[in-house]
Amino acid sequence: MKIKELFEKIGDTSYPQKFQNQPTLKGMNITKRTITLIDRWAKKMTTYGMLATYIPELKNVNKDLTAIAIGDLHNNRVIVGTGSKIKVSAQSVIKPFLYLYALEKGVSPENIAGMTATFMPFYTDRILRPELKMKIPDHPLGNAGAISSAAAIKNFDDFAEFMSKITGNPNIKILDKIFESEFEVNSNNRAIANRLVSSGCFKNTGEGERAYTNYTKACSLGLTVDDALNASLVLASGGVRIQNNKRIAKMNNAVIVMSAMNSYGLYEQSGLISLIVSGARANTSKSAVSGLIININPGEGAFVTYSPLLNSKGNSVYGLYASIPLNNLLALPGGMRLDVDGLNRLLENYNKKESIRVHKQIISLIRRGEGLKIFRTDSKILKHLKHTYSIQERYLINLRKSSKRRDIDLH
Repeated sequence: MKIKELFEKIGDTSYPQKFQNQPTLKGMNITKRTITLIDRWAKKMTTYGMLATYIPELKNVNKDLTAIAIGDLHNNRVIVGTGSKIKVSAQSVIKPFLYLYALEKGVSPENIAGMTATFMPFYTDRILRPELKMKIPDHPLGNAGAISSAAAIKNFDDFAEFMSKITGNPNIKILDKIFESEFEVNSNNRAIANRLVSSGCFKNTGEGERAYTNYTKACSLGLTVDDALNASLVLASGGVRIQNNKRIAKMNNAVIVMSAMNSYGLYEQSGLISLIVSGARANTSKSAVSGLIININPGEGAFVTYSPLLNSKGNSVYGLYASIPLNNLLALPGGMRLDVDGLNRLLENYNKKESIRVHKQIISLIRRGEGLKIFRTDSKILKHLKHTYSIQERYLINLRKSSKRRDIDLH
């Protein structure tokens, strides 16, 4: 008996895309007041973090900006925060939509990447090890997998138009300074593209170079949190733009993309963060080193957070904190998660370990001569790590503490 026959016998042959009976934001107690409270709490909890220094232009953003946008499938939304109007580069938040675009162009998922979640960081992949004789990358949401998806772009204007439809914004454009900054320094992604040529994933060097260039352009698209929310709601609705009820993508392709987000949306932290922010439910999310995080509750709604201060794995510190109560509000009825005491214990343990990792990286930034405007420190953690400082570093940190200004450029 085929699966279709079985489903016919048990009375379930298709997913019913009827959103009329789904709860509204108001019905889930999601109001401007509650989202503003979450924004304030997450900002208060963001006592440490650092900007993405490996893309030079990202060092120039305002690290104090934050934003939350949340919406349901009835086109109700709430947007709050000091960073709610600015355009930020999509960076890795574009990866699910590159994957969706490639699938919509008829590329088989088996020819793009595997679906194996990995403990490795986003910038590496087992395909970089020739002795393993892999043809495609491990996962579509790592850099290698996203560059593989980008091979489906024959003309970047076509992808930009696709993103305009998904976001509902006809003025989606590349942030030129971001693109130039990223394209100039990212030799690692060039090496990945070359390896995809050698593995047979790409036909030739020209295809590899085009994929790498289009991938970098896609990462450099400027999005507001509202743009990112609209795109996320297309996935949440199974491929439909809820504002006009027009189908933009096949439901199967939306499901494939969201499944990939479940397993590796926050990279090697995906499993732990999923337990913290969504409990027993899948955490359908994707982060970016620009500070964006998108989070989807399929069939119900989505939310987007923004703050450029990152943890040790490139995920927004503010965004991870905000995701806990936002997931709780947007959870499907019957969603099961840790009780408050269990969640608090897990969160405290995570925060203790993660903050130390971040501060060790911050000490490395100080040693490299980076200015204090690109990170935020927690004095308690610095005190704990004081034995690692040189005399000069202690002087810089004391200068930071004694200054009446919040940020000092030491150059």
